[in-house]
Amino acid sequence: MSSMPTASQKKLQHYETMSQAASRVQIGERTLRRYIAEGKLTAYRAGRAIRLKPQDVDALFTPTNHWDRGDNRA
Repeated sequence: MSSMPTASQKKLQHYETMSQAASRVQIGERTLRRYIAEGKLTAYRAGRAIRLKPQDVDALFTPTNHWDRGDNRA
């Protein structure tokens, strides 16, 4: 008997297109592409198709309870 998992035993990965990911998290596709280029987001390619794991896109967001206005006020 083989120790290889059967198709029903393998956990299938869920991927989404750039458009689906951008729409879901309400940021632009260009922003996602920039994050990929900067190494902040991992993309998966099958031929010319680029796919993203939803959990990787979600990991771009960090919880915060402090709003930095971009100035140097204390």
